[in-house]
Amino acid sequence: MHCSFLRHTNVKWQLRRLPIFNLSLLDGRNGDDSVFEDSSETQLRLFGIPQRGNADDERLPAKGFILVTALVLAPHQVLTRHAAASLLWESGGDKRVFGNLRQLLLRLQKLCRDDGRFIDSDGHYLRAGTLARRSDLWRFLEGLNAEAVTERVQALLSVSGELLQGLDTGHDQFHLWLLSERRRMRDLFFHTYVHVLEELTRFGRARITDIAKLTEVALRLDPSREETHRAAIAAYARIGALEECDRLFEGLQIHLRIERRAPDQETVALLRRVQTTCLQIGDSKVARDLVSEPLQRSKQRVAFLRPVRVDGNPASAVFNAFVEDVANSLVRYRTFSVLATHSTFAINAGDRDERFAALRADFCVAARVLDNTRLSVSLIAEGVGEIVWSLEVELHHDQLHAAFRLLSKQVASALAREIERLQIEPGRHLDDHAYRALLEGQQLLSGKCDLPLVRRARSMFRKAIGLDYGLAVARARIAQTLHLEWLMLGGNDPHLLHRAKAEAEAAIDSDPALAAGHWMTAVVALYQRDFDRSAQTFFEAEALAPHSADLLLQHADALAHFGDRETAWLKFQHAIDLNPLAPDIYWWAGASIAFDRQDYSGAVELCGHMKDDEPALRVLTASHALNGDLESARLCAWRLQENYPGMSAREIAALSPDRDPAANENFYEALRLAGIR
Repeated sequence: MHCSFLRHTNVKWQLRRLPIFNLSLLDGRNGDDSVFEDSSETQLRLFGIPQRGNADDERLPAKGFILVTALVLAPHQVLTRHAAASLLWESGGDKRVFGNLRQLLLRLQKLCRDDGRFIDSDGHYLRAGTLARRSDLWRFLEGLNAEAVTERVQALLSVSGELLQGLDTGHDQFHLWLLSERRRMRDLFFHTYVHVLEELTRFGRARITDIAKLTEVALRLDPSREETHRAAIAAYARIGALEECDRLFEGLQIHLRIERRAPDQETVALLRRVQTTCLQIGDSKVARDLVSEPLQRSKQRVAFLRPVRVDGNPASAVFNAFVEDVANSLVRYRTFSVLATHSTFAINAGDRDERFAALRADFCVAARVLDNTRLSVSLIAEGVGEIVWSLEVELHHDQLHAAFRLLSKQVASALAREIERLQIEPGRHLDDHAYRALLEGQQLLSGKCDLPLVRRARSMFRKAIGLDYGLAVARARIAQTLHLEWLMLGGNDPHLLHRAKAEAEAAIDSDPALAAGHWMTAVVALYQRDFDRSAQTFFEAEALAPHSADLLLQHADALAHFGDRETAWLKFQHAIDLNPLAPDIYWWAGASIAFDRQDYSGAVELCGHMKDDEPALRVLTASHALNGDLESARLCAWRLQENYPGMSAREIAALSPDRDPAANENFYEALRLAGIR
């Protein structure tokens, strides 16, 4: 848009065009950390009521604020003296006006300190000086171009109100210019606001306070703007903060009632979608409550026996101390009693003599040392001699605490479940039709990775749940299908991850000893960038099912994303050894691990084992590119863009949940090399 006073002076006053913002992965940021940081000192505030950064400094004249703002917004931050005078005073050709400009520049120069000037003068031209570059307006415009989301967030937070608030008076040409620039700044702000919220919540993990701070700034600019409310409601929904969605909508309705109008149909439709998602996630939470409701009964007695080696000899003092510590940690539970290890360790594991009878133990925890690091633990129901569950943990020096947490948690949850089972199992009907539906669903997942098949499988698992509400493995499989669908759709629907997480946690609550629930919880945590929780939960899952090929495969894939590529490759080979005629998902994961190991030809070869390589197009495209086969890379890139229309290389690369930002950057450069922009 060209303003009239500039047309009269033949100055090209063009709107500054900023590039469309690429949505990039939050490099190295844990989703639990806030992206809001303390910003550096602002020397000049041009948003809101203009003022200098330091309250003790002498205030600039109003036309000084206007001139600095005009220079910051000008192309290349340069104006001719003629254009500046035309903006500040109505008559641009009068010598008196140029005299006023010189006096203004001298006054601004006197107000400067040793660290720079507001305006630099060079003959016929004026340039934004060092202090102008420290203004909130400069920081806003520069931040919008940043690739890192934290910088764009800081840019949005620097906006404290309308541009040059309170300086609306002036001649017509100035007034038109100010209205135009205010509109442009608002458009830039709200455009970036929507994209930043989408990026912050893309994987379903962001702080409520982060969204609230950005939304507060946006609503301060325009409290009744429905697009702002819709963007915030969608962001809150993506992280599961459904109460905040309702609160925002109620606030919008208050403003709309004042204006005597109803919400847009688009806003109402969004709220309905959010409520539908709430019901879907809530169904899993209700299941967890129904399965986990504690029952009142007399307390069961648990005895931890002294660990023994497989050859029958006593275990080392370290193993004894470890098991004793686990036993001591469980005394806080009210649903069962843990007998003192001073008494239980006095009895040999195989003895069932009078001393053992004196313990009156309902359950025993027996530990056998397999070698110098591995410990096999079993929970035995004494009345029938049944092994309720068993698991195997490794006591490496760097995993002692993880093993402690795993064992104490598993003992506690298994005991609680077993106590409940003794009372409710006789009345529970195990439906044969539910089991058949489960098997049919699992069969659909055993072949190629195809979205219609994944959805059909989920339908069968839901049917199984409808027939047998406590079928934990079906809930874990539902979580798996939701995660696979999220991947296949480009990772842009956090609701799928939320639902997957809820189903996986419901599976754990239904059967804590089932590895599949822990496995899917770990997978979802990985893709939500909760790396520590993912690593811990994978450790628990593998301890419960150390020879599950599916679990080993997913753990291998996760280890590669954690940065432990060689261990990941060994686990992948172990998984293939257990499942040599593997389905497509194995070769897909193997190709991803090979890519992280920079074995690009190996990644291409592994993709060649797939019946349908479409799910692996991302890693296949990048592998061809870095392997030097640009022709194949571009063909794959064309197919990839057909699957992910409109997504940039940065957005596609961001799907890979790598702890190390350098790994993600390598993937991004490979996609760029293949021709994706």
